[in-house]
Amino acid sequence: MVSVELRNVEKRWGGFELHVDLSVKDGEFLTFLGPSGCGKTTTLRIIAGLERPDSGRVLFSGRDVTELEPYERNIGIVFQDYALFPHMTVFKNIAFGLEMRKLPSAEIEKRVKWALELVKLKGFENRY
Repeated sequence: MVSVELRNVEKRWGGFELHVDLSVKDGEFLTFLGPSGCGKTTTLRIIAGLERPDSGRVLFSGRDVTELEPYERNIGIVFQDYALFPHMTVFKNIAFGLEMRKLPSAEIEKRVKWALELVKLKGFENRY
């Protein structure tokens, strides 16, 4: 099943044009790579609802979310800057969004451990 889909998404800014058609299946792990200014962050901002496409649709599990506000999309972004929260441990950085959603502590711990294992960082949870 497709979890995230961008259909004919276009965005124009400062003389640049972004054209994206993308399907990410449930359970897939996706990475955007490319030179500065190619549209990686803009694409992520469109998916999260922080930026509106000039045309095209954004769908989550077949549901059109193009016009929904970011807080209505139930999605988050972690930027590549490793010092986002340098005063917090790896565990606390991962847990931050879940804590903001007021999830129970046991659920947060379970999800953080799962994420650490997924990216092979188990054992680094107490590092800053």
